[in-house]
Amino acid sequence: MKLVNSILSKRILDMKENTKHSALILCIIITLGAGIHRVLAQTSILDQAKQAIEDMQYSEALKLLDSSLAIHPTWEEHYFYRSVVLQKLRRYEESLGDINTFLTIHPKNAEAVHNKATILSDLRQFQESLIFHQKAIELKPNEAQYYATAGIAAFDLKQFDLAEIYLKESIGINPNVAISHSYLGLMYILQQRLAEARHPLDLALAIDPDNYHANFHRGLYYRLSGFPDSALFDYQRALAIKPNDYKLHLNICIAYLDMKMYEAALASCNQSIALNGTLAEQYVNRGVAYLNLERYTEALVDFDYALSIRPDNVRAQLCRAKVFYKTNQKNKAIEAAGKAINMRPDFADAHHLYGILLITKGRKNDGCRHVEIACELHDSYACQTLGNICKK
Repeated sequence: MKLVNSILSKRILDMKENTKHSALILCIIITLGAGIHRVLAQTSILDQAKQAIEDMQYSEALKLLDSSLAIHPTWEEHYFYRSVVLQKLRRYEESLGDINTFLTIHPKNAEAVHNKATILSDLRQFQESLIFHQKAIELKPNEAQYYATAGIAAFDLKQFDLAEIYLKESIGINPNVAISHSYLGLMYILQQRLAEARHPLDLALAIDPDNYHANFHRGLYYRLSGFPDSALFDYQRALAIKPNDYKLHLNICIAYLDMKMYEAALASCNQSIALNGTLAEQYVNRGVAYLNLERYTEALVDFDYALSIRPDNVRAQLCRAKVFYKTNQKNKAIEAAGKAINMRPDFADAHHLYGILLITKGRKNDGCRHVEIACELHDSYACQTLGNICKK
């Protein structure tokens, strides 16, 4: 009987242990299942957000990422992609906040460091942007795109020697990065190295014919080289890609002015100002269109407004003189032209107009001295005036 009781007691204990073991296994399975479910849910939302980004449905992507982070604020990869979306939506401060959150967890992630650098550029914090571009290059030294954007950051700081090094390094790693060729060409334009600018710009467009910057930059090259019709062709291609760029509309306006198509110039300048009317040059060039259309009151309003934005804008000051000259207000014209010369003593056009105005007021010797200065500054029209009027 004792033996039977002992066997029964042992079986009961075994059953209890098995029950505990089964419960533990069940608990582990439930825990693992919940973890797998979270991972699957996280992956599913992220995949949907990535697809929305790829489809350029940025608002939809933002909704997905906002909702997931509201429930699961520790899903750090979602901060990375929300930063990307916010940057696309031009919400740069928020984008910077999210990429900083991601970088606190993954400080050595080269892509995140690079993204932070580009956001800082968007915020026009170019010096800090360049520092983070350089950090990204240290983390991933064979990435051509990193050198390209570092070159653009150096370009924005007007550190052209450094920009050229980075852009050429990018091209050396991967000659098919269109933006590197495009900015190299633009840098040559700004350095007045027009003969060198054409080749990299052509290469950029051969690599990517629909590259906005390459079309814009080559258009600028053509305009400054004296081919406004070719400039307009490239500008129009850029416009098809980015129709709301106010600087592009301004350059189209200037090209039309070069072609003496003043109504078209006026329309383009109006479009530029409607999009973002913060630049003095927008009003100077629209004023020039008004001036040539003999709409003098509107021209003067624009030149005065340009000077309210940039009091040192010598072109606006000289154009005021031209309006006064055209409206037979010669004393005011002389005063405005004199101010233009004081602002920039080597401005040939100002000396030429000032000289003509003095001659019409009977001050031939003084006037011819300014015409001669304009001629010495390589103003061919002033040289003609000098020969036709002052030498007689």
